[in-house]
Order: sequence, then C-alpha cells, then structure tokens
Amino acid sequence: MILIDAAGVSMSRPGRPLFTDLSVTVSTGDRIAIVGLNGTGKSTLLNVLTGRAEPESGAVRRGRDVRIGYLDQRPHLPPGTVRDAVGDNWEAASVLDRLGMTPLLDAAVERLSGGQAKRTALARLLVTESDLLVLDEPTNHLDVGAIAWLEERLAQHRGGLLLVTHDRHVLDRVTTRVL
Repeated sequence: MILIDAAGVSMSRPGRPLFTDLSVTVSTGDRIAIVGLNGTGKSTLLNVLTGRAEPESGAVRRGRDVRIGYLDQRPHLPPGTVRDAVGDNWEAASVLDRLGMTPLLDAAVERLSGGQAKRTALARLLVTESDLLVLDEPTNHLDVGAIAWLEERLAQHRGGLLLVTHDRHVLDRVTTRVL
C-alpha cells in the first residue's frame, strides 16, 4: 500500500534551495533513511512528507486513513506525568523501562530534561499503532542498550519507516534505502 507519494517537491530557505524537484514514494514495508549534513533540510522534508508543512512546488499525497507516527527532534508532550503521556499498561511500562524511564513514571513532563522528554515521546510513539513511523534523530539521548533495543523494535514494525539519524550502525541495521 502506498503511504506517501511526493512528486516534484521543492523547498528552500532564503537564498538557497533545500531540495528541488524531489519525488519519492513510501509504501508499506519501506525502510528509508534520509541522510545529509545538518541544516540541509532533512527535518523540513519530513515535515513536508507528513503534511506538517506545504511544499513550495510539487505535490504530496498521503494514503487515505494512513496513521503517521511522528517523532520530532524537539517533541511536544501533553501536560501531565510520563505515565499519562505514554499510558498505564504493560506495553507502555515495558517500553518505558527499555528506554530507562521507569524511575520517572510519575514525573511531570514539564520538568523533564530534553533527553527525558525525547525518550518519553519515543515511548509514546512506539505504543501507538502507526502505518508509517517517521523518526527524526530517535537515537539522540539513548544509551547503547536502548539503541540496540530500538533497532529490534523497528525491525518488527510492519509498516513503513522514514528515519533521520547520524548513527551509521542504526542506518545499516534498520534501513534498506537511502534518500
């Protein structure tokens, strides 16, 4: 099933193009890495593909009823505790434990560090049904054990995957195509 189909998409920043006439189709089962230097438009591309931003030219179509799970570099969590944000069930507890967040279950999300908020947002995403996972730097703030666990978890995801990361090992183990 086609999840996202982008044709001739372009975006720029004042004085310089980020991407020009880009076309890509993302289907169920695709595992696509988006690679580039900092500031070259990787996050902007994710925003365009997921509908969070409109392209300057070209078109993006998303499949009907496609559930997109998005992990932003700077996640936004609802007010409340970590437990409130992720859930109070076995799967949520297990994912939070693997991400080292168990001691903070009852902590207010407003008081979390950037790394703790990112891990909480990642846990929230992983316990939600998604046809397409879109992950912008998911390994930032994770230790080696949590990264290995995340690789296994992503390998089990049956939907599509768009991944931005500078971690070459994760790219090699999780993705099958580079954009």
